[in-house]
Amino acid sequence: MNLLPLEVLPGWPQPEPVSDFFLFLLMIGGPVAFTILVAAIYLGPKLARERRERELPAGTATELETTRPN
Repeated sequence: MNLLPLEVLPGWPQPEPVSDFFLFLLMIGGPVAFTILVAAIYLGPKLARERRERELPAGTATELETTRPN
């Protein structure tokens, strides 16, 4: 499937035709996969933190407490 007729410069090899499946994968699958990757990187820590807080018993502190010797 060629959307535009392409011409190459003299001496350059002719490009091979691209299949419809590869074009679909490149134009639709690539951006969708990239979006899922970015969403996982952005939302992953937040979801893990919420899950960890949900599993802890009530009243348990999640932050480290520092003490100073007298």
